[in-house]
Amino acid sequence: MAGIRGLLGSLLMLVLLPLLIGATDPACQVQVARQAYGVEIVTEGQEWNEVSLGTVLDALSRLPSDVVSQLDGPLDGPLYILCNTSARSLSGTRVYPNGANFFSTNDGRSEIVLYPNQGTLTVLHELGHAYQLRLVPAGRYALAFQDPEVRDFMRATGWTLLSSDAEVAAALDQTEISFAYDGPQVWQSLSNPDPLEDYANSFALFFYDPERLGELSPGRYEWMLAHIGVGGG
Repeated sequence: MAGIRGLLGSLLMLVLLPLLIGATDPACQVQVARQAYGVEIVTEGQEWNEVSLGTVLDALSRLPSDVVSQLDGPLDGPLYILCNTSARSLSGTRVYPNGANFFSTNDGRSEIVLYPNQGTLTVLHELGHAYQLRLVPAGRYALAFQDPEVRDFMRATGWTLLSSDAEVAAALDQTEISFAYDGPQVWQSLSNPDPLEDYANSFALFFYDPERLGELSPGRYEWMLAHIGVGGG
């Protein structure tokens, strides 16, 4: 089924991509992006500008259609993408005290909230979270560590889960779980030192600059290549 969806998505992109590239009106770009990628770029009450919208469209265009087709929410709804300085989700909830970039399913839907003027690499990082958590129930981020794919990424990159299965099942997110890491330093910084952030960084760089990921971490590059597809779109 995913293969059929991916093929249909690729055919749709062949038709819509010229329109997307030629569109200059933001409303037109949002509509074409909705048709091309199946995501909802929320405009009401948001702070989009040409740069912010352009980087989102650039990031989405770099992903294979079968990856984009799996960015659905936990209830099989669309992925919502917002842009504001107050770090507010679609419900108006302020998830962080200050502006931030984050992925959330706390309200039962998949949402990416971006601070204005973020780069393509940042948007790809948040899309990486949406992809890695695509099979996880809403608001239960810790259950990602029951996913064989996430555990395989951990084994391939030097992470060890120290918490028990029972502790993982009881936790809400990765901040309540313990890990050990014995691999080389790859990233200058992670917002949280855990495998989910490592995965999102790897995902982002794989689709932004795959050669650079291969230089920094051949293991991460090979894992992404084997599990997600050819880097660089």
